[in-house]
Amino acid sequence: MVGRILVPVLIAIALVFAVVVTASGEETRAELEYLDEIRTQATALSRGGASIAEVMPRIREIDRDEFTTVFESVSADVDVAQAFVSGEPPTDSLIPVWALYRQAVQAWDDGVSGLLTGILQAADHPDDVDAVSVVGDGLAELRAGDNLFQDLQVEFERDQLPAPVAPLTAVTLTPAVGGVNRLASSYVAAARSSTNNLGLRPGLSVAQILASPRWQINVEGQPIVPATDTMTFSVVVTNVGNVASDPQTLSLTLTDGVEPVDIEAEIPALRPNGQTTIEFEPLPVEPEILYEVQVEIIVNGLDSDTTDNELRTQFTVNAA
Repeated sequence: MVGRILVPVLIAIALVFAVVVTASGEETRAELEYLDEIRTQATALSRGGASIAEVMPRIREIDRDEFTTVFESVSADVDVAQAFVSGEPPTDSLIPVWALYRQAVQAWDDGVSGLLTGILQAADHPDDVDAVSVVGDGLAELRAGDNLFQDLQVEFERDQLPAPVAPLTAVTLTPAVGGVNRLASSYVAAARSSTNNLGLRPGLSVAQILASPRWQINVEGQPIVPATDTMTFSVVVTNVGNVASDPQTLSLTLTDGVEPVDIEAEIPALRPNGQTTIEFEPLPVEPEILYEVQVEIIVNGLDSDTTDNELRTQFTVNAA
């Protein structure tokens, strides 16, 4: 009788043990999958941090498309992590891991957005006094995220957690070491540089001065104009910037060594890479006089490069 009772009891105990072992195995598997997903995301984020560190020292020379592409790529990786931490972990033992990672991801999200916004703000509006603080806040958030992730790496090594397939990759989204204020000031100064292609700026340029009658170059390299008593000058203006330009003024000064003649014309709005030819009214000239014609774009507002706004040429007119 005892044997008949004992056998079912042992079977029940075995079944309960099997259920417990199975449940434990499923939990361990779920934890490993969770930790492995964080490891995969960390690898992508680490590459993004390396990209940010590579482009930030090149703010003076980098173009806007390359700069924003890097930050958009990192933001996409952070968005993936944000979606991941929006859910709860599979077990209570992973709550510390989840909490640290969630805080790190949130800090990175704010930091990447703030750094991008501040740099473009400085590039597009060089006089904006808030740009330094926006960039500084972004850098501070990135550094906070980096520090939280270091704590997460320590948490990954906790004995109570199952050992992941591979170690957790280090992630550093802060582009450089040093004080946040110093870094922010240097980045903003670079972004404000008028010679870079980062800001949304028009870039009107005097490409060429044309003359009618057309001048020829003599053996001394001096432009010579066939005999005439009037000349008509035309100026080719190009927008080499990355946004449309507003209408501006083009001035022309013809000097004969005695009294200069000044005239002006309007440059219409030009799209990026757009070009126009401005023709001025005919001006009287005399033979055997050394003339200088100077044209200059009078810019009212931002310009990507003011060194190409002026052009001048000396010439003489042949006698009849």
